[in-house]
Amino acid sequence: MEPSSILQPISSYGYDVVFAVFALSGFVLGWVAQRGNYCFVSSMTSIFTTKSYERFGGLLLLFGLSALLPGALVAVGVVPAVDQYHFNFFAGWYVVLGAYVFGLGAALAGGCNLSMLYRASSGYVQNWLELFGMMVGTYVFAVLIWPPEFYTMEKGILSTTAGGFVEYLPYVLFHSVSAAAIGAAAVLLGVPFVLLGLLLQGMTRRKWAQVAQPVAVQRLALQGPALHVPGPLPSPRFRFSLADARDRILLRKPYGVNLATAILALDMVLVFAVGAGYTFNYLVITSSDGGRFFEYLLFPFGVNLATDTPWYSTQLSIVDTSTLMVVMLCVGAFMASFLSGDFKIRIPKQRRRLAVGFFGGILVGIGVRMALGCNIGLLWTSFAQLGYDGLLFLPAMLAGVYTAVRIQGRWLL
Repeated sequence: MEPSSILQPISSYGYDVVFAVFALSGFVLGWVAQRGNYCFVSSMTSIFTTKSYERFGGLLLLFGLSALLPGALVAVGVVPAVDQYHFNFFAGWYVVLGAYVFGLGAALAGGCNLSMLYRASSGYVQNWLELFGMMVGTYVFAVLIWPPEFYTMEKGILSTTAGGFVEYLPYVLFHSVSAAAIGAAAVLLGVPFVLLGLLLQGMTRRKWAQVAQPVAVQRLALQGPALHVPGPLPSPRFRFSLADARDRILLRKPYGVNLATAILALDMVLVFAVGAGYTFNYLVITSSDGGRFFEYLLFPFGVNLATDTPWYSTQLSIVDTSTLMVVMLCVGAFMASFLSGDFKIRIPKQRRRLAVGFFGGILVGIGVRMALGCNIGLLWTSFAQLGYDGLLFLPAMLAGVYTAVRIQGRWLL
């Protein structure tokens, strides 16, 4: 017997509660991302530029926790399995190619879909142009790429045609959606990412300690020859105290990588549980919303994309949980930047960065729509869904970011 494909609400509350929780979740997402300077792209570029794995390790921790925590809720019966796999999308060539184009564009433009929004809300003009470029890129995708892509999806050409539980790792691995299968799949997917994330962070911390040690010894030597340093000195970057907690609460200090990671993972759990049975119960920040805004912007000029372009005609109303989350993300990011004194209209000194931001945004719009989701709505979400699209998206996005780093190093710097 095949698993169910019908959503099952876990409570009798109404959509007003769902919308309220998604609004709160978007606010938290924007606030925490701004205070933690959380960006998937910068986490990846730091691998190739400074050889630092701290932020990328935090990203892997986020993926691992997002697989383990929602997986545990389903395994113990708090959330029905169907509400975890129902929205698993089809996998195919377009995920890999789209993720590569997205990584390339986001790294050139200066931000993934998450950081683009919170930085735009913090006054970064380059990200304003990236956002507009994403809208234009969505239109380019809708006109030139969506028709042939949809054809390959329908025909199963280098792609699957089912989605749902067919893309669900418990079903793929064990041909079952039982509690045991779900728990095992969550552990098999989540634990390696958590361990690898901690390992990479540990490598970076040891590297920093080795760099800091000679400098500290030189400073102590200036104070007198009798002083002795017994072994490696810990980096003050990783010390934590009540004073640190107070300073973060009062917005005097930014959030650390792992603090931001933990809060974002819990934010994912919140929308996963509350939205179950009602809507796409995951964090979702994609160019679908940008495409909708672009559609509405063109209405006064007599252009109706919903009737002229097939992709737009399939889109939802502009008022839904996804759009609300995007709006509240911007509100949360603005409030965090304004209250902390970080808000400022920032125009890059190199004016060509504005043009690069716009062009990169076009690539972002094309890439995320081609892949059927961005670094939030597909990459991160796929791990919470116990799907495997994230495993396709991650290396392809890394390749795109690497290409952008090489381009920037040769032509843009």
